[in-house]
Amino acid sequence: MREVVVVGAGLAGVRAAGSLRDEGFDGRLTVVSDERELPYDRPPLTKQVVAGTMTGDDIRLAGDGEFGARWIRGTAAVGLDRERRRVRLADGVELPYDGVVLAPGAKAREWPGAGVPGGVLTVRGLADVRRLRAAVDGGADEVVIVGAGFVGVELASSLSGLGVKVTLVEPFGAPLRALGGTVSQVVTEAAGRAGVALRLGVGVRGFAAAGDGRVRAVVLADGAEVSASLVVVAIGMVPATGWLAGSGLALPSGRIHCDERLFARVAGGVGGTAGAGAADPAVVVAGDAACCEAVRTVEGPVPLEHWSNAAAQGELAGRNLLAGPAAAEPYVHVPSFWTAAFGLRIRSVGLPGTGDREVVEAGSVAEGAVLVAHYLGERLVGAVSVNQGKLLPGYARRLG
Repeated sequence: MREVVVVGAGLAGVRAAGSLRDEGFDGRLTVVSDERELPYDRPPLTKQVVAGTMTGDDIRLAGDGEFGARWIRGTAAVGLDRERRRVRLADGVELPYDGVVLAPGAKAREWPGAGVPGGVLTVRGLADVRRLRAAVDGGADEVVIVGAGFVGVELASSLSGLGVKVTLVEPFGAPLRALGGTVSQVVTEAAGRAGVALRLGVGVRGFAAAGDGRVRAVVLADGAEVSASLVVVAIGMVPATGWLAGSGLALPSGRIHCDERLFARVAGGVGGTAGAGAADPAVVVAGDAACCEAVRTVEGPVPLEHWSNAAAQGELAGRNLLAGPAAAEPYVHVPSFWTAAFGLRIRSVGLPGTGDREVVEAGSVAEGAVLVAHYLGERLVGAVSVNQGKLLPGYARRLG
């Protein structure tokens, strides 16, 4: 193996490139990114970078001189020819490979309706955060955030800390609902104490524009209008895999299906979309765009969009690509996640959203500090702590 291409320069791609060199790969290594930015860490974006306590320079992962690699920045991959072993770029260049790491990550989900006015943003990358801060610094003092998942809650916390009037709209009922009702209640109460207005359980019909074409309000499903000088749409992410159409890889739900050793599956099911085919020994997958057979519930494989997963998969993808399928290691990883918002430090292990009941095993909602275990029947499937992080390692050991 003399030519390896890594598509994606986020955490998973950078860890894969580093792992390849650490494992002794001394051939030509090319890292492709559609962003012009040097690689950077994403978790601080919606927290410290928005808040102004960190800059883009503080969150760098690697530079152009790292890993003895050729870095191609600001040019997207637009095609994968597995038969000829080529990655095609938007500028027409084709990169030959003996092995390729697919770590393209994900994009922010755009608002699905037409006629979106100016001042309606999504936040996924460093350029998005810079636009957001420029708008706030320029006088946008009423911000409506649509979606109270992790990104929406983190942004609401950071912006309210800057003195911005924030309204958080969640059509499906509660903030961070994936972590269960108890944690949602703690977060809801903390957001209220921080001065964030909450509109829960009501959908969004669209946006109203001022005469200059910029947003002036969010129109809710009940007809009410929430005044806004800026809107952030935080309704999830979409795997950045559209460019892989026609590659022959299995792409269920838009994610790249891979086996337990992270080798990409070839499409082999009904309609060519299921992941039942053989694995391609020259293609490994890591990060947000992966759907790995080693991470599963009783219903099948599940994707993970966590920092720890991207780091661990990236490192293993590099090792396994060099080792080959016969000597490759299976991916063994207890999922974990952490965030901070409204003075709460929230951590999880396992897959808490896959249980059928939750049990408060320490603390309480009233204390604003709680440990919630999630069970499927009698089996522990996950746990979430809010300001009770010292208790979580014991649950991680039970899950491992």
